[in-house]
This record gives sequence, C-alpha cells and structure tokens, in this order.
Amino acid sequence: MANQLKFEAAMLHPTYDIHKSYDENYNNGPMCDFTIPKRIQLKPINLWGYQINSPIGVPAGPLINAEYIKLYAELGFDLPVYKTVRTVERKVHPAPNCLMVDSHKQLTIDDIGQSIYPFDEAPQTPHEIAITNSFGIPSKSIEIWQEDIAKANACMAPDQLMIVSCVGTPVPERNFINDFILCAQKAVEAGAKAIELNYSCPNVVSKEGSIYQDAELSSTISKAVKKAIKDVPLMIKMGYIKDEAKAHDIIKANAPFVDSIAAINTISMQARNKDNTQALPGEGRLNSGICGSIIKDLSLEMTKRIHKIRTENHFDFVLCGVGGIVCPEDIDDYLNAGADIAMSATGAMWNPLLAHQWQSMHSK
Repeated sequence: MANQLKFEAAMLHPTYDIHKSYDENYNNGPMCDFTIPKRIQLKPINLWGYQINSPIGVPAGPLINAEYIKLYAELGFDLPVYKTVRTVERKVHPAPNCLMVDSHKQLTIDDIGQSIYPFDEAPQTPHEIAITNSFGIPSKSIEIWQEDIAKANACMAPDQLMIVSCVGTPVPERNFINDFILCAQKAVEAGAKAIELNYSCPNVVSKEGSIYQDAELSSTISKAVKKAIKDVPLMIKMGYIKDEAKAHDIIKANAPFVDSIAAINTISMQARNKDNTQALPGEGRLNSGICGSIIKDLSLEMTKRIHKIRTENHFDFVLCGVGGIVCPEDIDDYLNAGADIAMSATGAMWNPLLAHQWQSMHSK
C-alpha cells in the first residue's frame, strides 16, 4: 500500500508535447525533465526464444523514432514497439493530434461511438490520464525508417526486444495484401526481430483501420505475411470486439499464423467541443481514438475474452494486454487476467517511470 500511495502522488512527466506538432516532437523529442533510474534486473521471461528482462512494453504509437525507443528502453520498457510504418510516405493529420478528455468514469460498451468532450485540465495523477488522439498512421519513407530502425535496434540491451509495427496501404501499384508483405519484409530487412501488423486504427478512413473486424481478410494477410517473414515472430494488433462469437471466429482464423495477439488499440468515439462542434478539425476526423485510464475496463474484458478463447482452443500464441495501463497495479491486473505481456501507451507517455515502478514492486 505504501508503494501504491507513493506512485499515486508521483509527479507526471510527459515525454511528448501535445501542444506542439507531430513533426516538432519527431525532430526535437522526447522531452525528459527527470533523472532516468538504473534499470532493475528481474528473472527473465522467455518470449519467442528470447530472454527478456520483464513482460512490460510500449505498443505502437508513442515511440515515433529511435530517440523515443532509446529513452523508453533505458526506462525499463523491455518490449518497445516502433511506431507503425508504411511502404509509402504519409503525412500526419493536422494539429492538434491529442486532446485531454474527461477521465472521471470508465467507458462502457454503450459509450462506443458516442460523444466525448475535451478536458482542459492537465492530469495530476496517473488515473487522470485520458486522451483522444488522431494521427492517421503517418510514416516516413522506407529509406528513412529503415535507417532509423537499425539505429533504434542498437539501443536495445541484450535482454530487451524491439518490435516493429507495420501496416498495408491501399496503393494503385500493389495489391493490398502484397503491400502488407512488402512492408513487413522491408522492416525485417532493416533488422526487425519481431513484426506487428496493425489491424486496428479508428483514425484512418481507408480499410486498413478496421481489418481486425474481418476474419477472412485478417487471416489471409496474417498467413501471407507469416509465410514471407518465416521464423520472425508475428504479432497482430486488434481493437475491441463487442460480440464474443465474432471475436472467437476472428481469433480462430488468425491463430494458426500468428505468434502473438495484442488487444486492444483505442476506443472509437466522437470528439466534440462543448458547443457540439467537431473538436479535431478536418474531414473524417469526427471519430477518433480514446485511450488512457478510462478504457481499462473494456480493454481488460477483451484480454479475458481472448485468454478464454485461447485456453478453450489450445492455441499457443502470446497474449499481449494493452489499454488503460497507467499505474503498476494495472500491469498486474492484465497479467493476472491471462496476458503474458502488457504494454502501456498513453500511461507511459505521461508516467514514463511506470515500468521502473512495477519492476521495483517485483524485484524482491
């Protein structure tokens, strides 16, 4: 209890400045106004044949280049995921890309697709961290991100593993599935030791944002990419699925081809100002992804559901729990619910000492 109270009272240290543009953060970040503690060594876990110091990581999103990967690896996030890349350069959505939202209640199924309103006050404690975000899966050119992936990999300690997130882009010159394959191959060529396929993003209007809802398409892509990258571990990222039977069908279709399933991404809602106007300007940006503390209940429910499906069908993929992790106890909740590893995005952006806090609690 003493540790919990100490962590609750700890100051937050955002590493990404939501008041600046994505490009400014990419070129000048991450922010670091605190002393980086010495990494805590734990009994390692075996993950895809690698010995990893702890089951804690950061999912695709906050770690936008090698400088961010380096910082979070030093902070003890032993499974960082390099932000989603494409085969084509893609600009970020216009600023603002992140707005704080009201964090006073957990979201429920009934809230999905409904309105949520910006909250002007900056969070003071981990449980107040909640945002809407809309980036649109931007990407540098292949040449730039390949060089940066190699640089990021060089920052990893021997007991850490960086995963690279990839997504296919509908382009005239290539079949959509072949674009997924090419993106993953280029990442492996750059030195990626594990690949994630991003099947879930509410902030894009094209079909790559909702692949996780389609059992046939998702499994076809998973099978094709796994065949292409061979022994390189393959993870897929899913969003929240309301219907348990549908979730079962999608997971069953993908399980033979993947080494891990991560869930969830964000919860899609309509970000509106108090006067009901659209909070994030631009066409197609009314719906955006909600993340942070308020999605934990829905996210944890999805982890339990996938674990149940995995157990009943004797699947052997690694389960990665994501969503609403803002304090050390949240990590334990996911691991106790059946997740093998757990990742924090929004929580880690504002509470970058999170992994160190959890490791301190489990080092004895």
